[in-house]
Amino acid sequence: MQNIVSILKIVLPLILSLGIGFFARRRAILTPEAIEGMKTFVMKFALPAMLFGLFFTAEYSVSILLFAATMFTLGFIGLGLGFLIGKPLEKRSPMLKFMTSGWEVGMLGYALFALLYGTENLRYMALMDFGQVLFVFSGFVTALNARTGHSFKESVKSLLPNPVPWAMLAGAVLAILGVSRALEPSGVTSLITTVCNFIASPLSCVIFIVVGYGIEFSKNNIGTAAISVLMRTLVCGVLCVVALFFIGLFFPLSDPMRWAIIIIFLTPAPFILTMYTTNEQERADVSMCLSLQTIVSVLLFIGIAIFRL
Repeated sequence: MQNIVSILKIVLPLILSLGIGFFARRRAILTPEAIEGMKTFVMKFALPAMLFGLFFTAEYSVSILLFAATMFTLGFIGLGLGFLIGKPLEKRSPMLKFMTSGWEVGMLGYALFALLYGTENLRYMALMDFGQVLFVFSGFVTALNARTGHSFKESVKSLLPNPVPWAMLAGAVLAILGVSRALEPSGVTSLITTVCNFIASPLSCVIFIVVGYGIEFSKNNIGTAAISVLMRTLVCGVLCVVALFFIGLFFPLSDPMRWAIIIIFLTPAPFILTMYTTNEQERADVSMCLSLQTIVSVLLFIGIAIFRL
C-alpha cells in the first residue's frame, strides 16, 4: 500500500494536470489565447526565473563543460541521423527529419524531473540541459529556418529575444564571477533565489495543463506520428546510452544526474516545430507527431516512476 501511495504522489499530479488541460480543450473552458498566455508566462517569466536561480547558486567545475559539450554534440548527431533516416520519408512528411533531435525539456522535462526528485534537485537537470539548449537555439533552429529560406543572420536575430538561454548564461556568469558568494553573507543571494522560486512555483502545473491542452488526435496523421515515435525512440535511445557512457567515463554520475540525462532523452521533440511548418498539412502532421510523442513520454515516465519505487 505504501508503494502505491508513493507512486501516486508522483503520477497523480501529472495525470490530473494533463487531464485538466485536455478536458479544458474538449469543453472549450480555456481558449487558445489563454493557453498562449500561459505558454508566454512559462517561457518568458517562470522558466527563465527558475533557470537563473539555479545557475546563480550552482557550483561550477570543469565537469559542466563536459556536460554541455556532450549534449551539444549529441544534438547535432541526432539531427544528422534524422536527415539520414528521414530522407526516404520526405514525401510522407518533410518534417520527419527534424523529429530525432532537440528535446522539450523546458515545457516538459523539468516538470517530470521535479515529480521524481523535487524542485530542490532541479539543478541536476539544468546542468545537463545547458548544452542541449545551446544546440536547440543554434543549430536546430538554424536548420529549421533554412528550409523556409531564412538566412543564418535572420536565425540569430530571431533567437536574441528569447530569455531562456540568457537567463542560464547570466546566472552562470554571475556565479563564476563570485557575485552569488559575495552576496551570500548579506542574505541577498537568498533573497534572489526566493524571488526566483516564487515566480517559478506554478511552473510544473501550468506546463502540464498546457501540454494536456495541446494533445490532439487525428486518424489521418496517425501513421506519420507512429513513424516519428519509432524514429525518435531509436535515435534518442542510442544517444542516451552514449551520453551515459561517455559522461560516466569522466565523471561519477549520481542517481539524480543519471535520471536527468534519461528524462532529457525521454522528452518529445521541441514544441516550437509547429512554428516552422509551411502549410496546413505539415502543421497537422507535426501536431499529431508531438501529441503522440508526448503521450509515449508520459507513459514511459510513469513506468520509470513505478520501476524506481
